[in-house]
Amino acid sequence: MSKQESLFVWTDLSTFDVERAKNFYTGIFQWGFDVDASGYQNAFFGESAAAGLYEMPEPFQKIGMPSFWMSYLAVENLEKVKAKAKKLGGKIELEDQNALGKVLLIRDPAGAGFTCYEGHAPALPHNRIRPSHWCGSELMVSDIGLVKEFYEELFHWVITPAGSERYAIRTESGETLGAIQVASKEVKGSKEFWAAYFSTDDLDQTFAMVRRHGGKVEGPYPHEKGRQALAYDDQGAAFFLLESRDNSETISHEQGSFFRKWRSVLGLAFIYLAVFSDQHWVWGLLFLLWVLPDLKSGITHFMEPLDRRSHPWLYWITILSWLLLSAWMLLE
Repeated sequence: MSKQESLFVWTDLSTFDVERAKNFYTGIFQWGFDVDASGYQNAFFGESAAAGLYEMPEPFQKIGMPSFWMSYLAVENLEKVKAKAKKLGGKIELEDQNALGKVLLIRDPAGAGFTCYEGHAPALPHNRIRPSHWCGSELMVSDIGLVKEFYEELFHWVITPAGSERYAIRTESGETLGAIQVASKEVKGSKEFWAAYFSTDDLDQTFAMVRRHGGKVEGPYPHEKGRQALAYDDQGAAFFLLESRDNSETISHEQGSFFRKWRSVLGLAFIYLAVFSDQHWVWGLLFLLWVLPDLKSGITHFMEPLDRRSHPWLYWITILSWLLLSAWMLLE
């Protein structure tokens, strides 16, 4: 079995209105997008891949399938997985060829869907915590007995208790893959599903952004890595937000929230210094400190987020404006 075998390596959104979905997630996560020849939208945060997005396939539209986030597992032999899944009580819903390679959508005996793919497409590292990125997938289910044997037999996963109604998923070699959460309808909704998790360094601020852009949020709820919340985009697709204690910029939610926003604190200090000292060079330094992180991240702001990939002209004109203002103030 290869190193990537049976690991979650990607997630994407199947949605009705692609442009509407792009606007929503750009507002929430400040994503930019690149589209390939097939129409598949690759989402980026700065220069790094974050997730994918595409128009829902016509068969799903015809049956009234709601928008959904899908989790992908890499496998070496798709036909072997297909035969085994059917034997274990799984349901095959879709076979296709797309940008990832050969793909197979499977529903487990409880009804939760996931996609296996056989190919060589670039993959995101699972369980890596980076703000505005997919950071892993977890199964939300009402009864562990419905799915435990299915996944253990299909992928040779080792599923063991890890707290109240929570089960850890590991590979045979001991690598942590994810978790299964036995949850009530109040927490997970009425369906069983593999939940895509996205990391944020400020859950409360992301709450506000989701609601501002027409989505819904339920929670927060405790999670072993921090706080989590169930969110829905403005087309009804469910995803989880995770404010992780593992985030390198997080000191603690209770005591560190002020100091982990040190850039904002420093910026405010420079503004007060510039106003009360009437020194123009301070404004120049402030503009310079403003623009340098934007060059690194590929996203700047002027009234709204401007991504280097999606709006290169506006991005570079704004960056150049800040640099010219900085030079003018410093030289004066």
